[in-house]
Amino acid sequence: MLDLHATRSCGAASDPKGSGAVVAHRAARLPGGLVLIEMELAVPAPAGAVELLLAGAPLPPPTTAMLFGDEAAPRLFFAARDAGALLRPGTAVGLRRGGIALGGFRLDAPVAPAPLLTGRPLTERAALLRFLAATCAPLFGVAEEVVFAAALHALAEAVARDAGRRATAQPLCRPGATLSLWAAPCAVRGTWWLVERQRLRRIGPAEAGTLAIDGAAPAPGALLLPPSGAAPLDLAAAGPRLPALRDFLARGFRAAPGTIAARAVRALAGSPRRAALLREAQLMAPAKPWRALDPVAPVGGALELALSDGAGGLFLCGWTRDPLDLVAGMELRCAFGRQVLPTAALRRVARPDLAGRFAEAAFGAGGPAPGFVAHLPDADHAAVAQWRLGLRLASGEAIELVAPPSRLAPAAARDLVLRAVRPAALRPGVLEDAIAPAAWRLHRAAMAAPGTPEVVHLGTAPRRPALALVVPLYRNLRFLRAQLGAFLRDAALDGAEIAYVLDSPEQRAEVEHLLRGVVALHRRGATLVVMPANRGYASACNAGAAATAAPVIGFLNSDVIPAARGWAAPLLARLRRERRLAAVGPKLLFDDGTIQHAGLLFRLGFDGQWLNDHYWKGHPRGTLAAAAPRRVPAVTGAAIFVRRAAFDAAGGFCTDYVIGDFEDSDLCLALREAGHEIGYEPVELYHFERQSIGAHAGHSGSLAGACNRLLHHRRWDGAIAALMARFGEEG
Repeated sequence: MLDLHATRSCGAASDPKGSGAVVAHRAARLPGGLVLIEMELAVPAPAGAVELLLAGAPLPPPTTAMLFGDEAAPRLFFAARDAGALLRPGTAVGLRRGGIALGGFRLDAPVAPAPLLTGRPLTERAALLRFLAATCAPLFGVAEEVVFAAALHALAEAVARDAGRRATAQPLCRPGATLSLWAAPCAVRGTWWLVERQRLRRIGPAEAGTLAIDGAAPAPGALLLPPSGAAPLDLAAAGPRLPALRDFLARGFRAAPGTIAARAVRALAGSPRRAALLREAQLMAPAKPWRALDPVAPVGGALELALSDGAGGLFLCGWTRDPLDLVAGMELRCAFGRQVLPTAALRRVARPDLAGRFAEAAFGAGGPAPGFVAHLPDADHAAVAQWRLGLRLASGEAIELVAPPSRLAPAAARDLVLRAVRPAALRPGVLEDAIAPAAWRLHRAAMAAPGTPEVVHLGTAPRRPALALVVPLYRNLRFLRAQLGAFLRDAALDGAEIAYVLDSPEQRAEVEHLLRGVVALHRRGATLVVMPANRGYASACNAGAAATAAPVIGFLNSDVIPAARGWAAPLLARLRRERRLAAVGPKLLFDDGTIQHAGLLFRLGFDGQWLNDHYWKGHPRGTLAAAAPRRVPAVTGAAIFVRRAAFDAAGGFCTDYVIGDFEDSDLCLALREAGHEIGYEPVELYHFERQSIGAHAGHSGSLAGACNRLLHHRRWDGAIAALMARFGEEG
C-alpha cells in the first residue's frame, strides 16, 4: 500500500507563512523510491514544463507532472525520485512552471496516513491510476518491480470496488504461449494497461472491442486500465471449453465480416509482431481453393497462384472467362481489407489447357488470352497467407475466387513462377514485368536460406596441389564412375585435388558410397562437398572452390569425360605461358564427335537481347579453325580453368542466375572487366550436354533460361557489344 502523508501549508518557500499560488499540498512516498506530491493552486497554471525546486535548484530528471481540476483552481501532481531531502519535514520547496514562479511551501512532518485517491470523482481517480501506470512506471523503470505493481494493483482494486458494478473483459479463446485475446465491454481506442500484482504490462490499442495481450496469460486477479476515465476492468477466467488461440484465429479468417472472430483477426493485423501468428493460423487451416469452372455460367475464373515474393510483393497467376463483359473490375481481398487490382497490371497470356473445357460453353469460350500473370511489387501483407480475387460485376455483386496459400519455401515458389507461363505463350511484357521480377526476388530469398556445406574428405589429399578439379553434381550420376576413373587413372593428375559438390543432398549416401569405392580402388584421395539444399550451379562451384586450395581451379560438369589422358597439362601450361589470361577452356565434343564448343561468343537474338553461342558448334572434330589456340570472348563453364586469385577477386560465380545458365559467361565478362583475357586451348573432352539441368523441374520447360538471359543482357549489354565488335562471329 502507498505510504501517504498529508500536510497543509500556505507559505512561500522562503517564508512558509507568506502568500503564494500553492495553497495546499499532499505528499506520498511510492514503492520503488518515487515521490508523488499533489499541489492545489490558487491561480490558473501557466503553460510550460513544471519544475520543483529544492534550495533554489530544480530536481534532477527524470520528473513528470499532470494537471487536474478546473482552470480557475487546478491541482498539480508532480512525480520524481526521492532526492533524500524531498520528504524530510521542514524542507523548503518551490514550484515553477513555464519559467514562472508559483510560490512555495515547507514540508511538515506527516501526521496521518490518508489514501491519495479518497474523496475524488471516479474519473479523476481513474486518470490518476493511468498517470501512475502509463507515465510514471515506464519513466522511472518500475513497471517490473513487484512492490510498485502490488501497490498500484491495490489502488486499482479500491477504485474498481468503489465504482459499484464491475465491468469484465471476456476471453475469446484459451490463451496461447504468445498471445491472449479478450473482448472488452468498452471499445475505447488507445493504449490499455494490465495491472498484475507482480508487474504492469502495456497493451496495444483495442480494435472493435478486442484486446490482445502479448506474452503469458494474465495472472488471476489482474485488472485492466482503459484509456478513458472509466474504472478498471476485471478479466474473466478462460475456461477449457473455449477454442485454442490458433483455431479461433483460423475461424476468424473464414468468418463473415463483423463477427467477433473476424474482428479479432483485424485487431491483430496492424502489429508486425503478430504477423507470424496470423500466417500460421491460415496455413494450419487454409480455406479450400475455389474456382468458377462451370461452363454454363457466363463468368468464370480462377486465382491459381497468389505467391508472396518474400520482399513485399505478390505474384499472381490465373484466368478469367468473361465473354459478355460482365466483369467491371477486380480486387484482391484478405481478412484485413481489399485493394483494387488494376487491369494495367495484368499481362494476358494464352491458355491452351482451357480451350477444351470451354470450347462449347453456352456464352462463349472467353477469348484467345484468358490467362493472366502479374507482379505487384508492394501489394503483399505480412500477416496474409491466403488471398482471394473478387470479380466485381456491373451490378455491384461479386464472384470471389480463393487461391491456394501464398507462403511457400522460396525455391518452390520461384519454380512455380517460372512455370506459370509456357515459353511458347510469352508475349511482350510478360517476362519483363511479371515473371522475372518475382522470380528474381524469390531466387535471392532461396540463396539466402540458412545452411552451410558439409565437407567430407575421402582418402589422402595431395600436399601442394597445382590444380583443383571441382565438379558439381545434381541428380545425374551416370557418368560419375567413368569420369572419376578417368581422373584417377591419369598420371598427370596425381597431384591434383578432386572435389565433387553434391547439389542434391538427398543422394548423399549413394554418392559417398560410390566415391569411397572408386577412391579405395585407385588408392587416391577426393573430397565430397554436400550442399545443404539445391542452390544451383554457381553456389555449388563456389562451395567446391572454397573447399580446395590449389592456385588453379578447373570447373567441369559431371557429364564431361576426357578424350585422352594428359588433357589438363596444356590448359595449365597455357595459363603459365600467358599471364594476361585469367581463364582458359578446352574443345568440347558431342558424343558423335562433332564440335560442341571451341570458345564462347555472343549473338543478338531477334528480340534484341544477346544469346550465348559457341564457335564451330556442330562442325567436324578436325575443323582447322578450331585446332588453333587463341583468345576468345568467353568459354563455357562446362570445362573452364581459372586462376584462383582472379576468381576470388571477381567474387566467384554470380549466384543471381537461376539453376544453371549464363553464370559462365558472366564470370568471363567479370574477369574481362577486371582487365584479364580469356583463352581457348584445343585439347579435347567429350560433353554429353545438359544431362543434369534437364532433370531439374525448376528449369526444364520453364522460363528460367529466359529470365537468366534477360538479367545477363541488362548487366552486360554494352560490354558484350564492344567485345563482339573486337572478335566477330567467325572466330
